[in-house]
Amino acid sequence: MKILKVLKEKFVRTKKGESKEEEPLEPLSPQETQQDFATTSTASSVSLELSHEHPLYRLYDIRTDKSRNTPPPELVMKGGDELTEDQIRKELMRFRIEMTKAADSRLKDVLPKLATEENEEENGEESETSHLEPSMDALPFVYVSSDNMYAWVMVFPPTGWGKELTKDLLFEALEKKKVTYGLDQEVFENLPEDYNRYFHLFLIAKGSKAANGDNGYLVDYFLRHVERLPEMDEFGNVNYMSLGAEQNVKQGDLICEAIPPTEGIAGRTVLNQELRCKNGKSVSIPKGKNTELSEDGNKLIASIDGRVEFSGRYFSVKPLLEIPGNVDYSTGNINFIGDVLIKGDVCSGFSVRAMGDIKVCGVVESCEIEAGGDLIVVKGIVGNMETIVRSQHNIYSKYLVNSIVHARQNVHTDSIRYSNVYSDGEVEVCSGRGLIVGGQIRAAQGIEAKIVGSVYESPTSIVLGGQPYTSFEKQILSQNIKEMKEEMERLERQPDSPFRSKRMSKLRLELSVSGMKLNKFDRDKERMEEEKEKEEKKSCRLRCGTAHPRVSITIEDETVILDRTYNSCNARLVDGEIFLM
Repeated sequence: MKILKVLKEKFVRTKKGESKEEEPLEPLSPQETQQDFATTSTASSVSLELSHEHPLYRLYDIRTDKSRNTPPPELVMKGGDELTEDQIRKELMRFRIEMTKAADSRLKDVLPKLATEENEEENGEESETSHLEPSMDALPFVYVSSDNMYAWVMVFPPTGWGKELTKDLLFEALEKKKVTYGLDQEVFENLPEDYNRYFHLFLIAKGSKAANGDNGYLVDYFLRHVERLPEMDEFGNVNYMSLGAEQNVKQGDLICEAIPPTEGIAGRTVLNQELRCKNGKSVSIPKGKNTELSEDGNKLIASIDGRVEFSGRYFSVKPLLEIPGNVDYSTGNINFIGDVLIKGDVCSGFSVRAMGDIKVCGVVESCEIEAGGDLIVVKGIVGNMETIVRSQHNIYSKYLVNSIVHARQNVHTDSIRYSNVYSDGEVEVCSGRGLIVGGQIRAAQGIEAKIVGSVYESPTSIVLGGQPYTSFEKQILSQNIKEMKEEMERLERQPDSPFRSKRMSKLRLELSVSGMKLNKFDRDKERMEEEKEKEEKKSCRLRCGTAHPRVSITIEDETVILDRTYNSCNARLVDGEIFLM
C-alpha cells in the first residue's frame, strides 16, 4: 500500500496547488523522443522505452501493489518480414502518442477515487471501501497502423475487483476499432491466459496485400540475334563451313510461344477494406511473313520451310533455295527473295542475288554476287578485278584474290591479295596467314592484320575513315541515273509509239525514285559523318604485326608511305598527324 499512498499524496498536493507536477501528456523534446526507441536484435522489431514518470508506469505501480508477479512493461512492436525497421519506428511514434492518451485517461479515472479516500482518512472518516482501488475491468488498447494493414493490442490490467482479461473484452475492443479481418486466432485464444498479457504489445491482426498479376511473356525457340564470330583453333585457322548457327525450320515447327498473363489477387486491410489489384498484361506475338498462329492464338508456327529470322519486331521465315551443285549453265543466274545455299562453286560469268544470306560451300570465281544479308564463302573468292561482290551485312571468306569486295559491315578473311576492299565497318585478317598485300583496303572503323605488304615491296594502300560502302552505293546510283537520263534523251528523239510512251513513263518513275534515294544518301551521309567524326579520330587505326615498305597509310586527309619495316605497327591519327608506334 506504500506505492498507492505515494500516488494519492501526489494527486492531492497537485489538486491543492501545493506542488506543480508535470502534466502526464506534456510533450517530450525531439531528443527525448528519439531516446524512447531502442532497436532489438531482430531487424523487423523495435522496442519503445518510456520514462518511469509515464502514465503507463504509474498504472503499472498501481497494478504491482495488488499483484507483484506482474511482469514489467515491454513494448516491442513486431511486423514480421513485411515491415522494415524504419516503418516500425514510424508506427511506434504514432502508437506512443495514442497509447499515452489512453494510459493518462485511465490513470485519471483511478486517481480521483483514490483522492476521495485520502480526504476521508484526513477527516477521520473511514468507510468500508477505504484503501480499496476503484474497480475497473481490464482494458484492451487496440492500435491500427497508418495503412490499416496491421493491428496491435496492449492490455491495461483491471483495478480493484474489476474483471481480468477475457475473450469477450478483447472482442469488444477489436469490434470498436472495426478490426474484423486477418485476426490471429492463436493470439486471440491464448492472450487471456498469457503470463505477459498486461503492458505488453501483441500483433493480433494482419491484412493481406494486393498481389498484381504477372504479365505474359514470350518463350523463344530460336535465337533473335545470330552472331557469326569466327573462332580460331589452336593453329590460328577458322572453319568457315561451320561459321554461325543455322536456324533452319520446317513447316509446322514452333518458333515462339506466348505464356498468358495471370489475374491479380485483391488484398484486404484489417478493417476489411478491399485493396485493388492489377491483372497482368498480355504480350503480342511477333508474327511476320511466312508464319501463322495456332488455334489458341498463343503459338507462332512456321508456314513454310526456310530460315528463321528476327527483324527487330517480328519473327519471319525466309524461304531457302538450295543448289546441290555449282551455279553454272545447269542452273543459270540466281535471283531469290530468301536465303541461298550453294553446295558447289559459283562459276565465272554467272550472278547470284538474294535478299537474305548467301552461303557458298565452294569457290566464287569471276562473277557478280549481291547478298541482302551475310555472304559466306567457305573456300574463297578469286576474281579478275571486274567482279563485284556486295553484302549488306558481313562478308566471311577463306581468302580474297583479285577481287572487288563491298561490305556494309565487317570483312573477315585469312588473306587479301591484290584486291580492293570497301567496308563501312572493320576489316579483320587475323586468322591463317593474316596477310594483306597489294590493292587498296578501305575501312571506316579500322583494319587489323598480321602482315601488311611484302618483302618485295608490293604497293599496298590502306585508307581509314569515311564511308567506303555508302560512297560506292551512291556512285552506282549516280551512274544509273546518268544512264536513264541518256536513254530518255534518245527516246525523246524517236517518233511517237506505244512502246515509247510506256518506256518513258517507266523511266520517269524510276528517275523520281532514284532521285529521292540519292537525296537520302546525302542526308544520311552528313548525319553519320557528324556522329562518327569524334569516334573515328580516336578509334580508327591500323593494327598489324608487321608492316613492310611501300605501304601507304591514309587517315582522313593525311598520308604516309612507309620507307622501312615496322614491327607491331599501330598507326593512328594524333593531332592531325599519323603516328606510328
